[in-house]
Amino acid sequence: MSDDTGDISRAELAEYCRTQAGILAGHLERLSTELSDLLEEVEQDTADARAALTERPDQPDTDAEVTVADIEAKQERAQAKQAEIDAYRTLAEGYTDLAEQLAEGSGGLETVLEFEIDTDAPTYFDAETTILGTVTGSDDE
Repeated sequence: MSDDTGDISRAELAEYCRTQAGILAGHLERLSTELSDLLEEVEQDTADARAALTERPDQPDTDAEVTVADIEAKQERAQAKQAEIDAYRTLAEGYTDLAEQLAEGSGGLETVLEFEIDTDAPTYFDAETTILGTVTGSDDE
């Protein structure tokens, strides 16, 4: 590393990691709300389809078949959203653990860079900058 990167203290790196974890927590809150809304739609659509089928059990209903396909598509989106939430949560926990490690006097800039490489951290942030993105220039879009 160059001399200009050596000026970052462990305390500053720990604060950076706490900030990144906080940003990710905001993303998690938004994603959780989206998932909750999607699951409510699935529940409502399921109840509506069940009611339609119960009202006319002897008549085939092509609308119900379409509704079932829509429900299944929403369930797949919900599963994908849950996987995304899990990935964000894991990264946020990693940043939190890294902040604690740095605060206890262990690790440094190289540790943060390795973490961000291993987790592909820059892909989880919108306009926010990561240390890895700054070093590699990938945040300059």
